[in-house]
Amino acid sequence: MSELVRLEVDYTDDIDRCMRVIAELTEEYERYVETEHAICPDCPVVRSGPFVVYSMLEWKAIYGDGRLDHWTVGDIHVYLLEHFPRKVSATRQLLRDTPTCVCDFVYFMSDRGTLAGEDSGVLADAAEDVFDEFLAANRDRRNWGLAKQMLGGGDAIVGDDDRHVRVATSLPEGVESPRATASSGGRGAAARRGKRKAARAARKRNRR
Repeated sequence: MSELVRLEVDYTDDIDRCMRVIAELTEEYERYVETEHAICPDCPVVRSGPFVVYSMLEWKAIYGDGRLDHWTVGDIHVYLLEHFPRKVSATRQLLRDTPTCVCDFVYFMSDRGTLAGEDSGVLADAAEDVFDEFLAANRDRRNWGLAKQMLGGGDAIVGDDDRHVRVATSLPEGVESPRATASSGGRGAAARRGKRKAARAARKRNRR
């Protein structure tokens, strides 16, 4: 994606350009994941990152302010606690991966020099700190939108071995849904921050 492409879009004024910018930025993120996380082929961002990033950008363009480079704690919380539970049907694995993928996206935007709004560390903490609340919000059927209810979102969330991700939003051509596999065990906020810091340190080592 050319740095000359502005990351502010207007969905109502130019849908084609909006979706093109989202797709191009998602593809650039995919390449970032391939480079930065090559040593961890089965980590959350490899498994689910491109899907989550596309979903975040789509939300920002259609329901948010259209500034794909501008993120605040409020944006992160609205996406995770309101939009995702309402719009996206997901397996347990995708749910557990999503906050980590949100963190990785803000670091990606920071690394490319186009993150506006709040600091990447603050945004990452905002995603990690609501991990349990995010899971609870997605399991509460009262939060599901009509499209998600029609897709049978509950089966994907509570099924023991559901390996398919069904979404209320569409993916761009060339961006595939993540592989979803069974997962077990919980994570505390402190443990998640430790893993995130270790991942950041690993990224720095990889650049040397």
